[in-house]
Amino acid sequence: MSKKEEKQVGRVPKAEALKYAIGIFGQNLSCALMMQWFFVFCTDVLYIEGKIIGIVLGIARIWDGVNDPLMGTLIDRHTFKNGDKFRPFLRATPIAIGIIVILLFTDWGFKGDIPKAIYVLILYLMYDMIFTIQDVSMWSMTSVMTDIPEEREQLSQFGRIMAAIGFAFVGIFPTAMDVLKGRGVSVQHIYFGAAVLFGCGGMIISMLSASAKERIHVTEETKTESFKDNLKMLFGNKIVMLVLLGNILNGLSLTVPGAYFFEHSVKASLFGRELGGLTIMTIITGVAYICSGLGMLIVTKFSKKVGGMRNVLIWANVISVVTRVIAFLIGYQGNRIWIVAILFAIGSIPGQMFGIARTALWGDSIDYMEWKTGKRAEAITFAAQTFCDKISTALNTVIAGFLLSWLEYDAEAIAAGAAVSAKFQQWIWPLFMVGPAIGAALYIIPLLFINYPRSLKEKVTKELHDRRLAKGEITE
Repeated sequence: MSKKEEKQVGRVPKAEALKYAIGIFGQNLSCALMMQWFFVFCTDVLYIEGKIIGIVLGIARIWDGVNDPLMGTLIDRHTFKNGDKFRPFLRATPIAIGIIVILLFTDWGFKGDIPKAIYVLILYLMYDMIFTIQDVSMWSMTSVMTDIPEEREQLSQFGRIMAAIGFAFVGIFPTAMDVLKGRGVSVQHIYFGAAVLFGCGGMIISMLSASAKERIHVTEETKTESFKDNLKMLFGNKIVMLVLLGNILNGLSLTVPGAYFFEHSVKASLFGRELGGLTIMTIITGVAYICSGLGMLIVTKFSKKVGGMRNVLIWANVISVVTRVIAFLIGYQGNRIWIVAILFAIGSIPGQMFGIARTALWGDSIDYMEWKTGKRAEAITFAAQTFCDKISTALNTVIAGFLLSWLEYDAEAIAAGAAVSAKFQQWIWPLFMVGPAIGAALYIIPLLFINYPRSLKEKVTKELHDRRLAKGEITE
């Protein structure tokens, strides 16, 4: 591509890309708190039984997942007066999400599991619906900020790196909880503070993503016509459908959140100092996030080495399976947990390339479908991503809830001084370590059927660029 053509396309300025990525960082501060700790909050602060909260959150995530394609269609079909499709949503949604997060992490003193579960279900549905609008708009921006695949991959890479940093920041929460509990601060107040700091504060930061500019404007000719039309395009997109299937299969992992394992089963020393399980969790996840950051920096080069983003996804899952199986065989007792930490770090290097590879692959699939059909539907495609993420998470949540009940986990009794059950101690390690390996192995199967060679990708990119220039769909 000539320099003149590059100028016509309009490369994204570094300052704009930075603000967009910082917004993603803020969004993931809030998202990480909800994903990693809300389930635990419900069992350990609200004292809702595992299988009940598992079913409640599972239902909420399935319903919201089903609702995602509808939201995607509404976004795809609507264009604001200034020609934008996504930016206005990035301005409007964050404050509402932040307030709901605070309300969710507040114990209002309801008595009995059912009233608590109803309150959680209603608020969580509101949270997930608004978050979907923000998330679909956030990641759809990568497909309209530029039409150069390499630049789009860079935006996705930068965004995923900042998302991982956001998750890493929330990784300090277990240590903060250990320290604050030691100083007499109630667990309830610790969670509330985290909701204000990460949940609401993160959403305020996320508003920076609205600074990004939409350069590809969809004309009436390239808009899809209806929800049915959108679904037809989605199901006709083989790349997306195979990745989605892998995502759903990954939800069949037989596991529970790591916080239960670390808090109740792990103790070890480091440099002669005895550390609590949650502090060890912070150290292990912190090192893993650092290593994953290194992996994300080299994802584009790694993609070229292994033959494309599809193969990045395959390698990420293979290495996850191998490192987890080795860690399980070694065990975690005593200082062997630090060997587990090393294996986690190794597994995280390609593991965090995963999000970048998937987003870039889906961006390519959107271009391919436009090249093939003349129609373009970014929002419903990325809504399908959140749909399957939520279906996968719903399956994980329901399974985790039933597993906790099967393990005879009783947070209220433990808070009163009781020990965890013998069944919990026997099974928590294999469930925590081997369970996710099952999902990762299943994920690989559909990926083997994706076929989008580089020669076809280059042809699609060139022909679409020429079409867009001719139609005036590309702006500086």
